[in-house]
Amino acid sequence: MKDDVVKAVSSALAVGLLWWLVARVRAKLDRRKVYNWLRANTRDEPQESHVTTETLAKGTGLSEDRARCACMSDPRIHYLPGQEKCWSFWRKEPQSLYEKRGLLTL
Repeated sequence: MKDDVVKAVSSALAVGLLWWLVARVRAKLDRRKVYNWLRANTRDEPQESHVTTETLAKGTGLSEDRARCACMSDPRIHYLPGQEKCWSFWRKEPQSLYEKRGLLTL
């Protein structure tokens, strides 16, 4: 009887550990996929540095929830507050139109 309990507990621990390990690896792969997609499909230009979660999910083939979780857990990816769920790895705030070209004088 005692051996059955030990086997059941050890089996439950093994399954739990395996499930935790698979979740960690999956999250790491999702973060890598999102980061690489952002690097390849955005530029540090005005109106081109941030993308929405929906665009990111479609581009990477992940669900919106998985893409959002990957963005939130990767410190290299920045969230743009005030906008509709926009993400970037270039900068926290979008680049100003005047930053690149300077002020025009009349």
